[in-house]
Amino acid sequence: MPPKGRADAGVEAITSGLSLSQIGGGQSDYAPRPGVGRAGRPITVSANMYQVRFKTDATGSAPSVYHYDVEISPVVKVAKQKKPPRALLWKIWQQMLEQVQGGTKRSLEAAAFDQVKSMYTPIKLFEGPKLEVIVNLVEDGKVPNDDKRRFRVVFQEATDNRGDTKQVDLQAVIDFCKKQRQTEMSNEMALTGVQATNVLMRQDVSARYTPVGAQGRRFFSTEGSVPISSGCTVYKGFTQSFRPTASGLPAIQLDTAYSAFINSGPLIVNVADSWTVAAGLLGMGGGGGGFRGGRGGGRGDFRGGRGRGGFGGGGGGGVPDLQQLNRNQISKLNKILRNAKFTLTHRQTERVFSCKSLTFQSADELQFLLNGRDGGPDRMVKIPQYFKETYNVTVTKPRLPCVMYGQKNYVPLEFVRISEFNPMPFAQQTSEIAADMIRIAAKPPAERLKMIQDWRAKLNYSELPKIKAWGMQVQNQMLQAQARILPGPQVQYAGGKTVRQQGQWNLASKPRFFKANRPLESWSIANFDPRLSEPELSKSFLPCPLLRADSSGVIVTNKDVSVYNGSYEPFKQTSHGLPETLQTAARMAFMKKKVNPQLIFVIMPKKDTMMYQDVKRYAASSLKLPVPTQCMQGEQIRKNSEQYKGNMAMKVHMKLGGVTHVVKHQKVDATVMIMGADVSHPPNRGANLIQPSIAVTVATENGENVKYTPCLRLQDGRTEIIRDLQSMTVAHLKLWRQNSKGALPKKIYMFRDGVSEGQYGIVVREEVQAIKAAAHEIQPEYRPAITFVVCAKRHSMRFFATRAEDTDQRRNGNLQPGTVVDTAVVHPYAFDFYLQAHAGIQGTAKPTHYIVVHDDNKFDADAMQTLVHDMCYSYGRATLSVSLIPPAYIIAAKARDFVYVEDPSEVATTLSAGETSQSAEYDPLALKKRIEDTPSFHSVAWYM
Repeated sequence: MPPKGRADAGVEAITSGLSLSQIGGGQSDYAPRPGVGRAGRPITVSANMYQVRFKTDATGSAPSVYHYDVEISPVVKVAKQKKPPRALLWKIWQQMLEQVQGGTKRSLEAAAFDQVKSMYTPIKLFEGPKLEVIVNLVEDGKVPNDDKRRFRVVFQEATDNRGDTKQVDLQAVIDFCKKQRQTEMSNEMALTGVQATNVLMRQDVSARYTPVGAQGRRFFSTEGSVPISSGCTVYKGFTQSFRPTASGLPAIQLDTAYSAFINSGPLIVNVADSWTVAAGLLGMGGGGGGFRGGRGGGRGDFRGGRGRGGFGGGGGGGVPDLQQLNRNQISKLNKILRNAKFTLTHRQTERVFSCKSLTFQSADELQFLLNGRDGGPDRMVKIPQYFKETYNVTVTKPRLPCVMYGQKNYVPLEFVRISEFNPMPFAQQTSEIAADMIRIAAKPPAERLKMIQDWRAKLNYSELPKIKAWGMQVQNQMLQAQARILPGPQVQYAGGKTVRQQGQWNLASKPRFFKANRPLESWSIANFDPRLSEPELSKSFLPCPLLRADSSGVIVTNKDVSVYNGSYEPFKQTSHGLPETLQTAARMAFMKKKVNPQLIFVIMPKKDTMMYQDVKRYAASSLKLPVPTQCMQGEQIRKNSEQYKGNMAMKVHMKLGGVTHVVKHQKVDATVMIMGADVSHPPNRGANLIQPSIAVTVATENGENVKYTPCLRLQDGRTEIIRDLQSMTVAHLKLWRQNSKGALPKKIYMFRDGVSEGQYGIVVREEVQAIKAAAHEIQPEYRPAITFVVCAKRHSMRFFATRAEDTDQRRNGNLQPGTVVDTAVVHPYAFDFYLQAHAGIQGTAKPTHYIVVHDDNKFDADAMQTLVHDMCYSYGRATLSVSLIPPAYIIAAKARDFVYVEDPSEVATTLSAGETSQSAEYDPLALKKRIEDTPSFHSVAWYM
């Protein structure tokens, strides 16, 4: 058996991010599994996992692999030269494999290289201190004479902090899954084995499919691709990872994958579709298809159709003048095309380049200083002139921008061809793209199951060369696990009235809400739907039939409502624009009763995400005091459906301080405070500016545990840990004490969303300590019992019923709400489980992964699982169970609307070499000052 080494610090291939070295042996803060649950009706499910075995040696052990450090660098080094990108490193690696011979070739052909530094191989590569290979990178079918394209590849045996040689014992992974050899060293070796095997998993499939994403787990092909709107195509593929399980063996998790990609082809042609995307993001577009056109048809292509002035839609045809595109519009396009890979068409080359940005100047406006040749003087030349003189090509569209790439290189759009597999940035995907993605990707369970099985057959792991060389054997059948269906809890309304259903119920019996709201007396309507007149709105709201006030218990004392009509044009200042309309509506509400406005109803013509976000932001930040708003769609008001009325009544009731319904659980009594937390990260604004992240916590305000109060802070962008959690927890504890006659909670249950894989350990160390420090700050001797649970939705686990009677008969074949799994597929040691609390309405339902990382309260499996399940029925604005426990997420999404703005003045600056990222300046307490320091706003559920 080879010597044991320490795992690399930055491994990614671990079950839900849990560090194996921190589980087991009783030496960590992670809560060990207290046994499996027994509550509920037992069933058997199939999971999208395939068990893995390794061929064993004479001693019955799995093989070992050698671990080498790899350094790839140019033979001729240039000052301040950056490390070659991963794509180039992989190309150099492939070229090297063609050059080497003999035993070196055999070892490298069986090797797995992570395209950064680490290589693993079951065949010893060399004897001695190191191996060096010089690679002449072949490009365009030729070996260049330029030394800059020659690279040195150096191999050395990897060593740990003690100087011992790192070799990977794959038997440690098997032992870990069987709960054997539970020492720190063996667990770390298992972690390294998982890491090495995940690197291996990427190697052979990369030759057949294109990897996408930083983690290298998602692979796509063009087969079966589906063109969609906005210049995109949906490519189909799969995601895979190698994970330890509690089944006694590790397994490969395999799932389908879909993603929207920018159409490949000549940029001068498909950019029209990108303009259309930009137009959609700006809320612009003429005639349903043109960018700034008038009455053109909606179908037009780049050449345009009939109509007036449009571009990319039913416009007047031809390429627009650059004067039609302002800086903001080009910035939108930069967000779509930033980092897109492309090739050049004006000269013979196979090299792939990366787009930094489009220029704000046209090609015929850009000029640069060209060094003199053959003793001639330096001179200023324009881009068209340079391309004509150097490449003998004519720039036929000189008034279009250029693409900037590399070290301030420029190329006109017409010489750029977009490569395949450029992902459409998520933040730039329109509602049309999202709808297309759902239509294509939302497959019912039976169909998804077959697709996963088809991918398993296509991949045929056990016959792949490298996997065979490692002795891996992958099962053909999915791993099965014992699951249970938990019964739905009793949902309580006023007067002791209860409803008990599995996953969904309704208000047909017209129960009154659990706890009364503050009487609605100061309110108004801001109407942006020209199809609704003031008399119609007054009739709809008086005497508030839209709120079902008589039956639901929403208390309205002022029925003389004021209506103000406005218009909404994003990025334009008009006399009746959104800020002015909201200000006037707030003033009208105040003048009626001389009381600060409690609520403004905002009538939108249709569903409009940008308008919704603007309403929430302006109402919270631009009025004299923040005011809750309730957005409604005019078309829904006209339909006058009972379901819509019920939904509005629940939201309004909570925004007036009421409680719609509650769910009681034996583990939640008057001594418990329930907390939830999340961190919302900013959208990508470019490499040179990072906006702040938003940290949000909520907590019940007293022992009734029916109302939550939030705390919000800004912190450095992309920071996972809640930096100000101690002061936020102090605020929650002070409010609890104020509402509980001086008493403090004896127990705190924290549910934490927004933690990425690999971050759980640091969250446990820092955030649990922050809660303890907050308790000490309140009273030095105060030590509440803390249970800290991480809630993870970013995973690929799917479950399928093995019997039809275990599916939700009301739906499309998904498992029933309340399905919980804590066997076989979970972590061998940690206290974790998967819960599908909701009814899967569309596609295949995705369970939430709950990991108990700290537990002073000594929950058993049944108590924790039923607590989480029952609380999923407590979401106040819905009559159904939700997929994620509510306190973990109810505010973060709404808080985003206050901070992240599509700023029309924003311009994407051209990035130059050597620029470094920096955080935008911000006030960490900005949200606190505006929201928490306004009691009338902060004490109600404005976020619903």
